[in-house]
Amino acid sequence: MKRVIFDIVLFLSAFIFPWYFVVLLLLVGIFVFVSFYEFIFVSVIIYSLYSVPSDKIISSPIFFSLMIIFSYTLIQIIRNNIILYKNEI
Repeated sequence: MKRVIFDIVLFLSAFIFPWYFVVLLLLVGIFVFVSFYEFIFVSVIIYSLYSVPSDKIISSPIFFSLMIIFSYTLIQIIRNNIILYKNEI
């Protein structure tokens, strides 16, 4: 039930609050919940709301998608190596 409430707050905050507040909520969600795939979906929402069209590769949706997947994978690897989370695997 906590995760459902957190998801609702997270999705609503993606439309109401600035992007940096939502990113903080995403980081909290990653470290509190196991397999927090909402990180990817909310990141796509943030990108679609705050992106600026450009011809540069850094503003490409493909580049952004790869960076989000890479970030999520890296955070999960770091999370699995933290001593506090060793028992949850």
